[in-house]
Amino acid sequence: MNGLQDYLSRLSISHKLVLVMLSVVLGVAIVSCVVLITPAYLISKSSFVPANVQSISHILSEPTILNALLDDRVEAKNILRKANEYSQISTISIYDPNQSLYVSSVSEGSPPPPDRAPTRAETETDYLKKVSTDAGETITFYIQADPSLPIDFYASMTIAIVIILTFITLFGSLATSMIHRIITLPVLHLIRVANTVSIEENYSIRAEKFYHDEIGILARTFNTMLSRIDARDQLLTTARDKAEQASQKAQTLAIETRMSNKQLEQEVHSRKETQHQLTRLQYHLNSIVDSMPSALVAVDEELSVALWNREASVLTGISHDQAMNAYLGEVMPFLVDTLNQVQDALDNKTAVHLERLLLALSAGERYMDMMIYPLTDTDQHGAVIRLDDISRRIQLEEMIVQTEKMMSVGGLAAGMAHEINNPLGAILQSVQNIKRRISPDFPANKKVSEELDVKLELVHDYLEKREIIRFLDNIHSAGVRASQIVSNMLQFSRRESRDMKPTPMANLIAQTLEIAASDFNLKQGFDFMRIAVRQEIDPHLPPVPCIANEIQQVLLNLLKNAAQAINNREDTDWQGQITIKAHKDNDRAIISVEDNGTGMPEDIRRRIFEPFYTTKDTGSGTGLGLSVSYFIITNNHHGTISVSSVLEVGTMFTIGLNLAPPPEAADHLMSGCNSPSAGA
Repeated sequence: MNGLQDYLSRLSISHKLVLVMLSVVLGVAIVSCVVLITPAYLISKSSFVPANVQSISHILSEPTILNALLDDRVEAKNILRKANEYSQISTISIYDPNQSLYVSSVSEGSPPPPDRAPTRAETETDYLKKVSTDAGETITFYIQADPSLPIDFYASMTIAIVIILTFITLFGSLATSMIHRIITLPVLHLIRVANTVSIEENYSIRAEKFYHDEIGILARTFNTMLSRIDARDQLLTTARDKAEQASQKAQTLAIETRMSNKQLEQEVHSRKETQHQLTRLQYHLNSIVDSMPSALVAVDEELSVALWNREASVLTGISHDQAMNAYLGEVMPFLVDTLNQVQDALDNKTAVHLERLLLALSAGERYMDMMIYPLTDTDQHGAVIRLDDISRRIQLEEMIVQTEKMMSVGGLAAGMAHEINNPLGAILQSVQNIKRRISPDFPANKKVSEELDVKLELVHDYLEKREIIRFLDNIHSAGVRASQIVSNMLQFSRRESRDMKPTPMANLIAQTLEIAASDFNLKQGFDFMRIAVRQEIDPHLPPVPCIANEIQQVLLNLLKNAAQAINNREDTDWQGQITIKAHKDNDRAIISVEDNGTGMPEDIRRRIFEPFYTTKDTGSGTGLGLSVSYFIITNNHHGTISVSSVLEVGTMFTIGLNLAPPPEAADHLMSGCNSPSAGA
């Protein structure tokens, strides 16, 4: 295939045209012959052959010939051989009524007929006919035709093709001569002129125009091109001289440009280095801002957020991308009441410090210190807001104040104890002596009454009826109660040796609830049995080192206060509930007592652990229950106790006890003070 393409590429245009013309003529001749022969063949096959076969079958079906065929098999074979001599029939077969082959005649080269009569024609050239005899029997004729055309037809077609090819050759020679004279000679002339121009670069030569055809137009166009090339060659010569001069100037400019590029590269490098340093500084500043424990927010004059650090996202739950360019009041709605102070700081260019702001966050109420710093840059107007969570600090301050109060009360209790105990002892002893002196059970009393002729039983009856003995009992009860108060006060100053033992909290809480259920009753103003108590004790909480009876006393105080708070609700159908939880938090055990009672306002919550502070009616409480509980937890166990309360929602006390006390506190824990009796 590549060799043929190479050969064709080397032929001249005239030869290529002749070759194309001859190919077209030969193709037309071949197509014409095929178109002529094919219809003749199809017509012979579909018309001539079937007509001849039907004629033979009709002749053989005549009664006279049919009887002759059936009477003598030899005569029948001769008749069929005569009929088979027709060139368009290859096989003639006759089958008897039993469908068996009776006689047949087969041309040379044709296949033998089948032994049994076919039921249908297998091909288009097969012919099958059934004929009834005079005797009523059915004879089958089976004829196979030869669809090939006669030899004369092929001979005439061959002669026609030879004549066509002869005329094609004559016309091809004539066309070749005309192509050579009309096309080849002008093209060769153009080639010679083009070679002369390309080799000698002589643009003054011109091509001859032979005819006014396309080649003549090509020659004229070629001459025009040569004229223009000649003119442009002169222009190029002039331009070349100018270009050489310009090249020298360009070289000078190139040297200057290279110097400028070097300077520019140095400036770009310096600028990139500066930008890199600025980027690093920006990342460093952002890291510093995000690492600050305070929420830091920058706003512009319109109070739109321009800076938002990570702590601000933690405080509000709003991401940096969501907060940027948003209004400050939308992303920090808890600062709505302080937006006026922010605006004043912007207007007056002065810093504003707001302390102990109680803000309602999504995580609960928190105390915050707020600093507002106006920007001093004259190009940018705005302010920076810093929020510091001081809730823990305030809690520690309250604990320190509470501890100082406990210490002061302890000193006071130590001084008052001896002053109060002496008269209390005299009162109790005197009451006891009076009751003994009027009792008829003592012999000495009877002896004196007989000497005075006074019946002691009548005196005792008189005292009973006048309720003097009841008054003495009241004096004795009041003295005992005063003695208990003094004992509670002495708890703040006494230190006795106490051992902390690991105690399972689940068992201790269960015992405390049993005591509370039997101790708190309707006589004390509430029904503890009707309050639902829910326990959530972590099964993995290890035993807690503590003084069990003191922790039990604290829990009893908290349960009693919770029950009273639930009873104080005015809702008649209110279902009271107390929840006791205990779990492990790192190295501490956390115990909480939560109720759904009346709750308490903030001013009462601040003073709840103060000694003698009570909100109960006179005579129903001493105000020492929670203060003693505070002392037991913080002083005796070095733990923590805190309270959170929402008015009309409920209160929760949280106790934190160390699971592994530090070594330096071991000796101090061994010398814990006596457990005071709880006062309501």
